[in-house]
Amino acid sequence: MAGGPSDLSERAARNEDLFRKLNEAIEPMNSAQAWFEPSIPDWVCECADESCTEAVNLTAAEYEAVRADPTHFLVAPSLKHVVGSVERVVERHERYWVVEKAGAAGELTEILDERSDPDSARDSA
Repeated sequence: MAGGPSDLSERAARNEDLFRKLNEAIEPMNSAQAWFEPSIPDWVCECADESCTEAVNLTAAEYEAVRADPTHFLVAPSLKHVVGSVERVVERHERYWVVEKAGAAGELTEILDERSDPDSARDSA
């Protein structure tokens, strides 16, 4: 059934994966900036809303802690960035929240996660 729960799960997982890939691309710049200027860099909110443009502030180490689990995504600290039917808030910080994908959305995010793919790691070596 089009537009059903599984469609929402897949769409949310794919949208959040796109934002994650953007954050992966800016991570080297944010990490390098920490050496020169002790500030908290901006990252892209990884919520399921494809039109979201909200910046999220966290350190490179905090970002790496979120990325340690392929089902975890960083979002701006507000319930408007959480899709309760496919994810739950697992951490609340003043500057950002961490959501965890569940069910089919969680499985898809693990498949899409480039860091989880042994072939991807081998290709970049």
